[in-house]
Amino acid sequence: MPQNPDEVRDLERAREYTQPGHALEKGLEGLAHAARELGANALALLVLEATAVEIAYRRTAAAETRTGRIDCRDVELRDALTSEPGPAPAGSPAARFLTSTAGLEANSFLLFPWRARPRVVTIVFGFVERQSPHTSVPAHVVESLNLAAMAAWSLQEIHRLHTELRLANDRFSGRKLVERAKAALQDQRGMNEQQAYEYLRKTSRQRRIAMAKLAEDLLGAARWP
Repeated sequence: MPQNPDEVRDLERAREYTQPGHALEKGLEGLAHAARELGANALALLVLEATAVEIAYRRTAAAETRTGRIDCRDVELRDALTSEPGPAPAGSPAARFLTSTAGLEANSFLLFPWRARPRVVTIVFGFVERQSPHTSVPAHVVESLNLAAMAAWSLQEIHRLHTELRLANDRFSGRKLVERAKAALQDQRGMNEQQAYEYLRKTSRQRRIAMAKLAEDLLGAARWP
């Protein structure tokens, strides 16, 4: 067992990172504390992908939300949101986007991008003033920001992997159904494999349904059409 305090701390962090939902909650607590310390009246945690922005967390005086997806194809805007930590004054592309599109009730902002290819997680603090009262993120709150950003990225990665796994399973299940339907056609109608495949493809087009769905319907029917 590690006795060094730094080793113990690292192990505790590692356990947190294996539970990103818990880590995100803890990270958001740190963000809320940082927002109060900085005097921010709005707070957001953005996950930027190739053509969209996912609002992983957003808090204003009026509401608190966790999800929301916004189209974002403007290269200049993406650069402003993901380039370097620092202020975004009122009227800048980033400030206009965050106020009007992301719904943050603020005029100026302080940005903290955290890079994890292919995504960037950007933490946003919003202020009533037209010029952010801070030019940089204080060093003593950076650790809390890093934790929240890593947890948000981890959740996005888990969601992406689950989605890809589900799609792969669906495709595999669909191929199995088609193979079973082909075998049934060959057995019941004396078709060869190519003829059975062409029959399924033609019928699926005529009915405007996926071939896997057609195969499922035919295998479950009392008799073949």
